[in-house]
Amino acid sequence: MNRDLDLERRFFTEALGENTQVEVYEHHGDNEALKNAIKDADGVLTSYLEFPKDVIESAPNLKGISIEATGYNYVDADAAQRHGTAVAVIGEYCTQEVATHTIALALAVARSLKHYDRQIEYRHSYDWNSTSGMIRLDDSTLGIMGLGKIGRAVAHRAQAFGLTVIAYDPYCPPQAAADAGVRLVSKEELLRTSDIITLNMLLTPENEHILDDNAFSMMQRRPVIVNVSRGQLIDEAALVRALDSGRIFGAGLDVLEDESDAGVAVSPLVGRDNVILTPHSAFYSDKALYECQRIACQNLIHILRGERDDVFRMVNDVDVSVNSR
Repeated sequence: MNRDLDLERRFFTEALGENTQVEVYEHHGDNEALKNAIKDADGVLTSYLEFPKDVIESAPNLKGISIEATGYNYVDADAAQRHGTAVAVIGEYCTQEVATHTIALALAVARSLKHYDRQIEYRHSYDWNSTSGMIRLDDSTLGIMGLGKIGRAVAHRAQAFGLTVIAYDPYCPPQAAADAGVRLVSKEELLRTSDIITLNMLLTPENEHILDDNAFSMMQRRPVIVNVSRGQLIDEAALVRALDSGRIFGAGLDVLEDESDAGVAVSPLVGRDNVILTPHSAFYSDKALYECQRIACQNLIHILRGERDDVFRMVNDVDVSVNSR
């Protein structure tokens, strides 16, 4: 546990009363210990902890799970629905931060900043000509996969650098794309014509490993790949093969398929001059973290009070009116 949870405690006790019992559980991979920790819980506040069917069903009083994130693929919302447990997520709290982080990674990789920094810091070599293959942004195309709020914010920033912006998003209304100055294209065209590709889409069963060997084989312009969404959008073994073969110029990744310390320690993506890794931190600013905590706590408070209409977003359809307390 590496951050202060006093804010969450204060939100709950102020809203639900001083007698509200707030317990902190730090998970170390033992689901039986997790079951024991939540066996009497009315509500759970979590970030990225997995809640499969058997864990949810082990807590007979569990009225709600509130997630301090926009995604919920690690919580079995259908099992929660059958169990009578509402699952809620947050939404607009870090759009600007994630969009800025996307562009920061794209620029850092495209300009080989990690290579130059390591060359000077560790090799004490001050040589501009130690790498090659950089693109001029004004002549380049940015392909955004997922043109929601974050994708449109990325487009706005990219256009300021003179990039032509295209996007693949089968669910985006054409007018929304037009208003953002973005041309919607097929996935194949985006992969074929983009110099930078950013992943700004939610993870769904349909787009898991949307960048795989086949997708990398379509890339004709040796692009930079940026992922600030979910690690499972990229087949990492295929990404490594694309890096090793020179099919892509480099990658900026804020997310990985295995984000545990052990997983990072053995990842073949670590230690490369042309790969920049950040620890799922694209969302972070002091303001964004506060909003993340506040909205997630209020979601759970509203669930426990039976105030369905005040929950920011409930991803299943549970009647919480019986929860009123």
